[in-house]
Amino acid sequence: MKKTVGVLENIPELIYGTDGWTKLQQQIERQPVDFLVLNELPFGTWLASSHTFDKSRWEESISISQDALKHLDEFNAENIVGSMPMETADGTRVNAGFLWSRKDGLSIHHYKQHLPHGPGYWETTWTSPGSAGFESFEVSGLKVGFMICTDIMFPEHARQYGRENVDLIVCPRATPPLDQAMFHAALTMAATVSGSYVASSNRGYTDSLGFSYEGNGRVISPRGIDIAVTNPEDSYLVVDIDTDFVRAKQARYPIDVH
Repeated sequence: MKKTVGVLENIPELIYGTDGWTKLQQQIERQPVDFLVLNELPFGTWLASSHTFDKSRWEESISISQDALKHLDEFNAENIVGSMPMETADGTRVNAGFLWSRKDGLSIHHYKQHLPHGPGYWETTWTSPGSAGFESFEVSGLKVGFMICTDIMFPEHARQYGRENVDLIVCPRATPPLDQAMFHAALTMAATVSGSYVASSNRGYTDSLGFSYEGNGRVISPRGIDIAVTNPEDSYLVVDIDTDFVRAKQARYPIDVH
């Protein structure tokens, strides 16, 4: 079975109703997809740029995200994944991996588990890992697993997904240019040890706070080879993924090593 997956290097502060939203909408209209991968916390400013928690900024981020989520049906994609700020039932603030499906609406499938805490990425100030681990889910005939940004640095989770016969690992990111080689290596290793496709979208360019992001959305094959890499001229790319190829690769080295 084949499905189409779209990745992108997104403007750093996507907000519904802006020119950036309209441009992305037009790009996807020209190349519709089964799965669109958005970047990490795509809606509004990057909260973790600040070392100090600000309740008003947190609430504003949730509001902007909720507004955007209500309008995802304007994108010509059957399924959309990304991450969003939210509070769990017990009040824990989390970075939540969401799936929006044209068929079933919005659902949450992952909380970011590995949180950096350093300049520009003071994430433990804003969110906690929450209780959910790395649970795969099925949608539109694909088995999918989440790894949000720094989660990808821990390949044991990708190997777990491979043993569960996951077809596609999605990795929304918000990484800076200096970390390009490191994240490329981690994304490649995730594909290699899982035998899954890895699709990762990233923030790009410079935000309103003067903070820059790498861009370079990627799709990596189960063989660990880049099959799509975005750039400023081609900021949205679509590829086919083949579940038969995944099954064949997951029956072989190194996935078959116990």
